[in-house]
Amino acid sequence: MHTTTTRVVLAEDNELVRKGIKRLLNKAEDISVIGEAGDGLEAVRLVKKLLPDLLLLDVEMPGLNGIEVARRLNKGKSKTRILVLSAYDDQEYIRGMLDNGASGYLIKDEAPQRILEAVRGVAHGEIGWMHSPEKSKIKKK
Repeated sequence: MHTTTTRVVLAEDNELVRKGIKRLLNKAEDISVIGEAGDGLEAVRLVKKLLPDLLLLDVEMPGLNGIEVARRLNKGKSKTRILVLSAYDDQEYIRGMLDNGASGYLIKDEAPQRILEAVRGVAHGEIGWMHSPEKSKIKKK
């Protein structure tokens, strides 16, 4: 049993997807979504303001893409850990996110339980959470 709540900022530009992910996270007793961003600039602002344990970050967003968000937070020595949740199984994106401080990269069609496990794991310092390649349906060319 967890004694502390993992505080999450959720950055996803698709409102319907964001609401679904928020619902999944908030069902868990030990996870709380404390902020939501629909673009990269808002994600950076919310992380700096709210100091969450974890930023659950999409790659393709308006304003700043996820790679630039991670780069700015990493450069600013943010203690917030980053877990990517993307529609794209693209090596360039994966490498860009991991090189800029993300602790893991999952694809949006992962099992909900795996997403929750990754959120908990990354928030507690684990690195290397990766998607299951056989789960990937969308590949960016």
